[in-house]
Amino acid sequence: MGYAQTPSHKSRYLLKWAATIAAVIVVALPCGAQSKAAAQQQPDTFFSQELNKYPGLLPEFGKLLGKLQQNVQFPPERSETRLLPLLPASTISYTAIPNYGNAARQAVTIFRQELQESSVLRDWWEHGEMAKSGPKFLDSLEKLAQLHEYFGDEIVVSASLQGQKPNLLLIAEVRKPGLKKFLQESIVQLGTESKPGLRILDLNELATAEDKGPSQDSVVLIRPGFVIAGPNVAGVRSFNAGLDHGGLGFASTPFGQRTLKEYESGVTLLASADLQKILKQTDPNTKPDSNLQRSGFADVKYLVWDHKRVEGQSISQTEVSFNGPR
Repeated sequence: MGYAQTPSHKSRYLLKWAATIAAVIVVALPCGAQSKAAAQQQPDTFFSQELNKYPGLLPEFGKLLGKLQQNVQFPPERSETRLLPLLPASTISYTAIPNYGNAARQAVTIFRQELQESSVLRDWWEHGEMAKSGPKFLDSLEKLAQLHEYFGDEIVVSASLQGQKPNLLLIAEVRKPGLKKFLQESIVQLGTESKPGLRILDLNELATAEDKGPSQDSVVLIRPGFVIAGPNVAGVRSFNAGLDHGGLGFASTPFGQRTLKEYESGVTLLASADLQKILKQTDPNTKPDSNLQRSGFADVKYLVWDHKRVEGQSISQTEVSFNGPR
């Protein structure tokens, strides 16, 4: 059982950014670099055609995958977090992602080396659809790796209830100066084909920024020690004010304490949701004979999912808790 949040129009850009950070190492595999035209085909058909056109490509893919598995170093487990205690007490969902920047850079380096050493792989990469999309893909991946150099070991995406609608928030520690300039230059390099819908502010600019309500762009605040992103000025400004006082109390709530407990045994990826609050927000007047009551999930409490290594093996585990005995 999971919890899927439907993003508002103005928060989609931020969600895509967060999802990109989470998936950066996954898309490092060359088979993910399909062009739009290729993506419209059935995957099996596309790869069958490519393998027929380039004999010997499949063994080269296997060789590449082996090198990625052997040489790409993933981030270590984290047994503590500096970000969770900073979140508001109204937080209803929490996702913690490790910084995959170094892993992404290692994957790109290995792939470029394989392109030099393998004529079959190089021929496939430099011709046809891959010639159009491949270089752009690698450049984008390297740009993301550069972005992650500015971030700390953990990136957190959360949602909190402040009124009727959830407020999305992304926060990470900043470990070197120059992030604002890097983001601004990256947006310029995107060109005019699409509007990024993003305002990049420092503390002085945030103080005078106009809150345009639902029609405004998403906001990224670069402040000493942290980068904060949200779908509107008001939410980022409110959270920033809480940071100046040491946090907004999430760690002292039962949901925050349950999420924090997961770090004790070490985590790489962690996600949790306060299903009780989410269901109450969705249907605050649940009737005794409703489908939710009959399903047995009316007293559901928390959902906690984590990914870690146990005795050298990567495992994922999910826990759904309830307020009463089952």
